[in-house]
Amino acid sequence: MLFFLHTVRKPPPSLLQFKTMSKRFPWHLVMLLGSGFALAEACKVSGLSEWVGAQLRQLDAIPSYAIVMCVCIMITTFTEFTSNVATATIFLPILASLAKAIKVHPWYIMIPATISFSFAFMLPVATPPNAIVFAGGHLKVKDMAKAGSGMNLLAVIVLVICMNTYGVPMFDLHDFPDWAGSSGAISATATPTPSGNITLLCLNFTSS
Repeated sequence: MLFFLHTVRKPPPSLLQFKTMSKRFPWHLVMLLGSGFALAEACKVSGLSEWVGAQLRQLDAIPSYAIVMCVCIMITTFTEFTSNVATATIFLPILASLAKAIKVHPWYIMIPATISFSFAFMLPVATPPNAIVFAGGHLKVKDMAKAGSGMNLLAVIVLVICMNTYGVPMFDLHDFPDWAGSSGAISATATPTPSGNITLLCLNFTSS
């Protein structure tokens, strides 16, 4: 009986010890992903996102398709260093205000921008699948950047062509809508309205 009680009270050996986990756990990937979220928060707190929005308002001097191209390239580059959701949180309100300032349908800019948030093929920090592949140890950062840069460029070109061929008539983006000209900027945190629905939809799309 005493032997039985002694056996029950003795804790069983652990399946995973911290010493083993600390050696095999990919701490560098945790630091990479964490730094991406920290960078996104720093952009909002420091006012960098507002400054970028002010600079983008100068794009009204070029054609609308060129604006979409510039926005897609910029977001594709930015999302390589931060998570997709964090990048969407920063840029979607800025792009909504940009569309209102240059009198372009907000969906014409925000829809391709939302798709561009997923064009993260170059760096391990860009998206968890990249981090998983990088954790295998068979690829270097320069190898991923070399292959991903071509994929990013090709994806942006195809996206702009699709948006300007069947995307415009499909979503009826020819004219600047009345609801986009209402007072106040389109906000991702505002109560859903006709002007805010697209921002909330884009955020849901990037988080899925």
